[in-house]
Amino acid sequence: MSALRPPAQIGSVRLLEPLGEGGMALVFRGEDRFRGVSSAVKLLRPEVHGDADLVRRFLREGEVLTHLSHPHLVEIFAFGRSGVWPYLVMELLPGGSLKACRGEAPAALVRRLVPICDALRVAHGEGVIHRDLKPSNLLFAPDGRLKVTDFGVCLWEGGEGRTRATRSHMVVGTLGYMAPEQHGDPRRVDGRCDVYALGAILYEFTTGQAYAQVQLPPSAARTGFPPRLAGLILRALQPEASKRLPDMEAFGQELSTWLDSAEAAGWGEEPLPGYRTVDRETATLAGPRDESGPEERLGPYLDALTTGPVGIRRSAAEGLCGAARPVDAPWLLEALDRGPEGSRFALVKALGRVGDASALPAILALVPDPFTQREAVEAAADLALRTGRVDEVRAALQEPGLGSAWRWASRAALGDAAWAEALLAAWPALAQPFRVQALEAAHRLPSDLRAQVKAATADASGNARHAWDGL
Repeated sequence: MSALRPPAQIGSVRLLEPLGEGGMALVFRGEDRFRGVSSAVKLLRPEVHGDADLVRRFLREGEVLTHLSHPHLVEIFAFGRSGVWPYLVMELLPGGSLKACRGEAPAALVRRLVPICDALRVAHGEGVIHRDLKPSNLLFAPDGRLKVTDFGVCLWEGGEGRTRATRSHMVVGTLGYMAPEQHGDPRRVDGRCDVYALGAILYEFTTGQAYAQVQLPPSAARTGFPPRLAGLILRALQPEASKRLPDMEAFGQELSTWLDSAEAAGWGEEPLPGYRTVDRETATLAGPRDESGPEERLGPYLDALTTGPVGIRRSAAEGLCGAARPVDAPWLLEALDRGPEGSRFALVKALGRVGDASALPAILALVPDPFTQREAVEAAADLALRTGRVDEVRAALQEPGLGSAWRWASRAALGDAAWAEALLAAWPALAQPFRVQALEAAHRLPSDLRAQVKAATADASGNARHAWDGL
């Protein structure tokens, strides 16, 4: 610690024993002599007092928190300077951090995080994006409430004349919880980066593994994971912000709905099967646990596909496709042969991702099936491109003229010159929505056919013009 001694008192708050220190700040327990209230007093380290930007950012946390009020946001009592010392006097949260909850039953952990979603919804509504949400910044109050703390690197656009106080080249956030867009210009983010961080926390604390290290669906990281919750977590962790859950309100509502579902009822008391006590106490390990077979890893998804309502079936389909591996192809083929028709669309999609040429006959046989035709066409095209069976599959997918719209993108990807020729012949009479869809499919044509289509469709307008510009 520097030879410059911290103040013994700030206003009516007397500084007592140190509680901790970090790279930028020292934290002491404080006590208000008149009110008898304990607090946490945060002082900026003297080594950085000369950095005007750091001082401004430090005090800005106090200003931000004075504009926010929620039972699950840390409370600020005072901020400013005491002599040369910039300070924050804040609520004391002595109950430890969320780290103590690692390995809790999924429903128990979700129940803790639903109020955090609402707290961040309020912050986002005031133009405040946290940008560094992580387990150590979620602390327990004496009454057991979990609270969001440490807004030191938040982005704040609330209030007249206030701007983003971050430079474009700064890295803001903590690796493992940062959304992909934070690796660019940290000023060009919105509340969806906090959605990603909370999704990463939920993934890690229910599976025992950090999503950034394994990049696997929850079921692949932890056997028997609840399918609907798995789908929800993966929606929060979408790498493209536009495909992510749109905001904290939606995230909180989805989590609350899951808590009320029948699926959650079996996950409220005990950790997931195989979650050892040591998992709660050791660092996460890179790499999945590979000892489980396809029946153990994929079976729960297949069960949900055959028995669950529409919402769960959709999540189960996403989970099955994400968890499947190339070694699972024989099991998927067997399940396709014996499974009910309601599960076939997901099995076909999974085979398109991980299967080999031996899966093609079964997939092509389902092209006429109205329940699986779209997925079968897409899976067949993906397999053909991956295994070199392009001519065979292209011939199998051809139809007279333009044919079915749901085949267009796959036929284009396979370099179907007959489809490109049919498009040019039909173009003058095509309705605007079909023009848009046809040009979007044409993006997948080989370069020579794509150039022909672009030259012949230069009269595209409206939304079709945007698709045409990308050719």
